[in-house]
Amino acid sequence: MASCTNSSGGSFLHDLSIFATASILTCAAIATYNYYIDRKVEQLMKESKEHEKNEEEVAPQTRPLLRKAQGSYSSISKPTNKSIASSLARVEGIEASGNFLSGILGQLWPHLNVAISNIIKDTVEPILKDLPVPIHFVKMDLGNVPIETRNMFIRRVDPDSSSGKAGVGIDMDVLWDGDCDILLQATITSSLKVTFGIKKLKLAGRLDVLLSGLTTDLPVISAVQYAFSNVPKVELAYTGLAGSLTSKIKYLESTILNIVEQSLAGILVLPNRMVLPMDLGTYDFFDTYYPPVGMVRVTAVEARGFKVQKGRFMKDIPDCYVMISLGASKFADPPFKTSVKKDSLNPVWNEAGDFILYDLDQEVYIEVWDKDKEEDDRLGNAKVAVRDLFDKDGAMELPLELGGEKNGCFITIRADLHHLSSQKVGSFSSPSYAGKNQLCGLATILVTKAFDIPIPKEDAACNVKIIYGKGGDFEKTFYTPVVMDYPGIDALNPMFNSVYHIPITAAMLSDKTKNKTVTFILVDNPGANGTKAHGELGTLICTLDEVISADMHMITKTSFIGNKGAKLEYRISLNGMLSEDEQTKSMSSTQNLTNSKANEVGIYGGIDDKKGVTLRLTAVRGRGFQIQERKGKKDDVPDVYCSVRLANSKAEWKTRTIKDDTMPNWNESNDFHVNPLTEVVEVSVYEANSKGLDELLGNATFTVEKLLRKRVMEAEIKEGSGMFVKFMGIKIHEAS
Repeated sequence: MASCTNSSGGSFLHDLSIFATASILTCAAIATYNYYIDRKVEQLMKESKEHEKNEEEVAPQTRPLLRKAQGSYSSISKPTNKSIASSLARVEGIEASGNFLSGILGQLWPHLNVAISNIIKDTVEPILKDLPVPIHFVKMDLGNVPIETRNMFIRRVDPDSSSGKAGVGIDMDVLWDGDCDILLQATITSSLKVTFGIKKLKLAGRLDVLLSGLTTDLPVISAVQYAFSNVPKVELAYTGLAGSLTSKIKYLESTILNIVEQSLAGILVLPNRMVLPMDLGTYDFFDTYYPPVGMVRVTAVEARGFKVQKGRFMKDIPDCYVMISLGASKFADPPFKTSVKKDSLNPVWNEAGDFILYDLDQEVYIEVWDKDKEEDDRLGNAKVAVRDLFDKDGAMELPLELGGEKNGCFITIRADLHHLSSQKVGSFSSPSYAGKNQLCGLATILVTKAFDIPIPKEDAACNVKIIYGKGGDFEKTFYTPVVMDYPGIDALNPMFNSVYHIPITAAMLSDKTKNKTVTFILVDNPGANGTKAHGELGTLICTLDEVISADMHMITKTSFIGNKGAKLEYRISLNGMLSEDEQTKSMSSTQNLTNSKANEVGIYGGIDDKKGVTLRLTAVRGRGFQIQERKGKKDDVPDVYCSVRLANSKAEWKTRTIKDDTMPNWNESNDFHVNPLTEVVEVSVYEANSKGLDELLGNATFTVEKLLRKRVMEAEIKEGSGMFVKFMGIKIHEAS
């Protein structure tokens, strides 16, 4: 018995000695590792001080970094994009409080409440029903507190050489602290359903409203477009959850918020815009569409101020990397991610990601992370508007925040603007745009409308499915909205007015890449009256080679889709990239391409009738003609007429002369047999002179193709003169 006891005691002492030895060795290893970390930190601090000392010895004009004492929001580096990007950042306009619009919204709120509720239900509920725990709206009332607008800024959107469009932009803060009554029901199982509500909904964001294109006929504005520059901040306060929350329902709280943000990003955050036509007589989506500002290349330069992470036993120098996104891009594509800089308190990356920039008020979102074996740790985040970056000559050092508070760490980023070009696409093959995270171009697809849908009107509920690179490595799929039969809506000739952007990389244009195509599929869905879907009605395929070889790398057509008689109107364009220096050279070498006849013919396609049509051309009116002052004589008020000539058919026509009028109204028409794809209307405007030769005041040209699309067009007859003529063109019948 005693022997057994002694043996057990000996075994215990043996195990204890092994445990003690292991513990000592472990502590020694931890101490050695922490000693190594301390020496590593000392070395890093020494290198950092030497770097700062060397930096101060460099001449200010060549110094790579220039920081203020506090290190916050300071300009850095010699500016590379000051000439254009900085000028874009500084816009002249008028500031307003927004109270006037808030008052209007307050009066309209009872009606807006219902309209917005319906939109939310129709947009969000289909997504909620597809969740692992399906949810649907039981009740929705947005309450009595209306949306407010503040800090309004009104600016002129001037036409430029690339777009030739003008409008009025209105930027405003949109705030809503709604006392809503929203009831939702979650179906956990067929027999277990949990109802919960939302009693508070807060929303705050910057809204961009664009009034364009501008005309000289009431209501003056062709369309109103609006979108948030960035995903607005949304807060939800729930009710009815106490005592009944399961782990799944708790998960749903954050899921619902994420779905709301994604839904907003998908329909009302740039690049997505809501478009409200104001004058269908002059409204043309091709002309209303505003292209992106360009491409912004955001570089994570360096960061500083990180601390050694102290765990329970061991210290750790962070392994830092950066994630960057722009505006709502994080909902469509993964953020740009830098490499990991191991064991660095002041990491240097100098790595860049490219983003399509739609508005200067879009914000760059930066997150800095510490790479770990299990779960990465967030070290801080920052954000800055692109406008502020360009206003600081393209580079800033930003303070990082963690948990809503500054943590003493900083990151330096740089932004370079690259312009879109429809004339030069050298970037498609340039090494400067061939990197892993670099864009060399942009493909834009506009789908405006379909014609002659071959099904009964009451059944029609059509949309278009667009597939870029079908079956290839870079396949992307988009869907236009579904247009159903409804009072005031022509479901057999539906208007989609949708635009989709596809950032292009060098790999996507490589000869090794297959299926470089754009596929349009016209689809009929279940009708509003409960009728079954007719399914696919037709397919149309366009190759990227067609677009690249087209004039200005753009095709605009109305083509048959399928073999049942339906047609689709669409545009596909490809733009290359130009750096600031390249853009400056391009602007100086191509002063006036818009006067080229070849440049105009084919851009506004959409008339497939090659055998000819009868065009009724109307000279509507003119404006801006000048009274000539004559000393000692009566002032000379102009007597104006138009001489019209068709460039290809050589047909001519002359309007009557309107005497003593600076705003002549002719309202005269003449019919011509024309080929709409090639014919050009040339207008010469004269002042009649009874005592000598008539004086030529100026000229204007209209392509028949564009005139038939827009119906009414106005052109300045002499650049900078302020003298305009307006013409109307309609197709009477097909010529035999």
